[in-house]
Amino acid sequence: MKRRALDTLIEQALRVRDDAALRVASAHRDADAAQRTLDTLSSYRDEQARNAAQRTETGAALLRVRERFARKLDGAIDEQSRVRDGLHDAVERRRVELVERQQRLLAFRTLQARRDADEARRRERLAQRETDEIAARSAALRNGERK
Repeated sequence: MKRRALDTLIEQALRVRDDAALRVASAHRDADAAQRTLDTLSSYRDEQARNAAQRTETGAALLRVRERFARKLDGAIDEQSRVRDGLHDAVERRRVELVERQQRLLAFRTLQARRDADEARRRERLAQRETDEIAARSAALRNGERK
């Protein structure tokens, strides 16, 4: 694989990895917002339960309204729990995707580092060979002049 092609693959993998990181952050924000909503609903339900226990008026119609409201609030809490759980699952899936993207990027960078190291060794061998040839010519000239 040519250097330019590898550089292009690294740039693309970097963009894909960065996009995956943005998706993780977004999913995490969504999950946090869902948790805050759930906490608010739960807090409101607890407050309503405390207030109901403190009230002394207990008409049948009022009790039915309170019970209906409590059921709807419990339903909303259950639904919000499902939403939060789904968003937590999405966060985990996005994290796994991010790790995979990061591993792919690291694989390309490792390949590039190996190629760079191979090229440096090749240049060193070439420079050594040229140095050896110059030394051999110089020695041959000196030996030829001494004869």
